[in-house]
Amino acid sequence: MDRSDENEQRFEAVGDADTRAAFPLPRPNRTLTALATGALALPGIAGSARADAPIERATASSAFSYYREDQIPQKRLAAGSENERYEIFAKQLRFDIPTSERTDIGIDILYEEMSGASPWYVTAEGGRRVQVMSGATIEEERTDVRVDLDYYMETGKDTISLGYSVERDYESWSIGLATERNFNDKNTTFNLALGANFDEIEPTRDGFSSRIVSDQKWAITAFAGLSQVLSRASIAQVTVNFKHSDGFLDDPYKLVAPIGGGANVSDARPHDRDQVTILTRYRHHFEDIEGSLHVDYQFHADTWGIISHAADLGWYQRLADIFTIAPSFRYYSQSKADFYEPLLNGIVVPIERSADYRLSPFGAVSARIKFEVEFEDVLSYDAEGWSERFGLSDGLDLLLSVAYERYISDGDIGLTSVGEFDQNPGLVNFQIISFSLNGRF
Repeated sequence: MDRSDENEQRFEAVGDADTRAAFPLPRPNRTLTALATGALALPGIAGSARADAPIERATASSAFSYYREDQIPQKRLAAGSENERYEIFAKQLRFDIPTSERTDIGIDILYEEMSGASPWYVTAEGGRRVQVMSGATIEEERTDVRVDLDYYMETGKDTISLGYSVERDYESWSIGLATERNFNDKNTTFNLALGANFDEIEPTRDGFSSRIVSDQKWAITAFAGLSQVLSRASIAQVTVNFKHSDGFLDDPYKLVAPIGGGANVSDARPHDRDQVTILTRYRHHFEDIEGSLHVDYQFHADTWGIISHAADLGWYQRLADIFTIAPSFRYYSQSKADFYEPLLNGIVVPIERSADYRLSPFGAVSARIKFEVEFEDVLSYDAEGWSERFGLSDGLDLLLSVAYERYISDGDIGLTSVGEFDQNPGLVNFQIISFSLNGRF
């Protein structure tokens, strides 16, 4: 099942780079996001904005995430409709291995198990708009593999990335190129990346003969970023991301209902979409108390008429040299797509239409807290000569982290008021629990 848009919304809710690493990234941007990791992962504490240095020790990371959506309140649910929304178990492995004095390779493997019912269409009952869910619980699996190869120079690094993702009715291939250069005595860093995706969908029909048999879409993405060290304790970054998508952008599993009754019609969206996202970040480290302030703001606009704003505020506190506690808060607001209509309100069916809650106007808030603990030299051993070539040393360091996030969305908490007609009963609330264990050998 094509869940790229679901992932898009989760991505909007999950503003922290560490959480993104432990949670499925939106498929269309996956390669480019990975390429831009160096730019997005601002040091956060005193340091320079220089390009990454080659890793000297091999590392292995394992992460587990559990995502669960709340049930829709009964007053917003159609009578007799299924009410078990998605839950997702995600397991992720990451390996970074030095391969020479100037190169290293990274391998990401992600496996997800998904189950639950999905919003199908909106209808009217007793003068209220209510959500009809898909008739049966959906069971799905997804495997995603990505490989990154870095080449380091005195003034930066170049990266090439390849990715492949597969699930029962969906396949995606991606490739990306990125470069990172530092200037001004390594206090200024410029990033540039280009990525491309090709996706093929073969939706399950399950008695719905009107669904397409198969179709395709592709996307190209360009990213540019500038990071600047402002002082010994502060750094700022501005990035611009442009994405062009073309092909089959509909959701074959959703319908749109007429307001006065009659036959439902399929979801139909424009066949192309341009998106621009501008992200600004600021980090300041307070050395006396070993704490860091993180402030982000993101603006997004696209040719479907959606404009969104997102703001993140976080604090990273170091304790006793081995513990870190990081609470954060995120606010998000978006306008509706030009063709969004929860119910069709006319005799003529528009060429472009959708009742998808992800295209509706709404606001969202999320709160997150993360705990980390570091253990150095938990194991000592004598690395063989051949293994030192692949980054093994004589000891093992471990980093354990646990995080929890709560996300709530509603039409009434957006920046602009949402009329009763545009309110979508299928808006999602969810929570995420994640664990990760990183080892440096």
